[in-house]
Amino acid sequence: MFINLPLGNCHVPVDIMEEVLSSRARLRIMDAVSVRPRTLVELSDAAGISVQGVLRHLKRLVEIGLVEELPLSRVSPRVRRVYGAASARVRDYSSGGFTVVRSTEALPGKRGTKVRDLEGAAGDLLIMRRRIGEHARKLGRMIDEAADGQDELASAIRSLAMSPFEKLVLEVALTEDTLDDGASALSKYYGIEGRMSIESVLAKVKRIV
Repeated sequence: MFINLPLGNCHVPVDIMEEVLSSRARLRIMDAVSVRPRTLVELSDAAGISVQGVLRHLKRLVEIGLVEELPLSRVSPRVRRVYGAASARVRDYSSGGFTVVRSTEALPGKRGTKVRDLEGAAGDLLIMRRRIGEHARKLGRMIDEAADGQDELASAIRSLAMSPFEKLVLEVALTEDTLDDGASALSKYYGIEGRMSIESVLAKVKRIV
């Protein structure tokens, strides 16, 4: 399952966000550099791919303006450059196959904002991130269960000894929020007298099931 739920004010154009979401490794790279600048080895570990693979993704991310290369030779003699978020920070709050992404501007800080207890703020963020991961896992399981239930319902309807028209009425009736909504959909989109048809089909289902 691969679901993208942009949260908050998304500052990344849709076409560029799609490039990020097209690869799990690329999303992990963006998530890592959005926290702080990273070395190639760090990004390789974070993305679970080779350094050469990271370089290929970084080349594209630099081209589309999401990542920038930063010189580091004056700070560390061992590392010549690191990579950081340029125009936006893209955070990955995913769990398993359930992907939740939030995009914000890549600014060093908001004007007028002061964090007095840096260690406490970092600890709070870590706790929130863990909670998000727990909820993401639960929501992912719920989505899986809902999808499985939808498949089971569709399969059950297809297996009934009923006409294609009756199956259509039944499927519309049982997949809308209420039977009244189903009747409205049948009337609006199919030109079928919804409520009467639904009641007739449901009565037949009760006889044959």
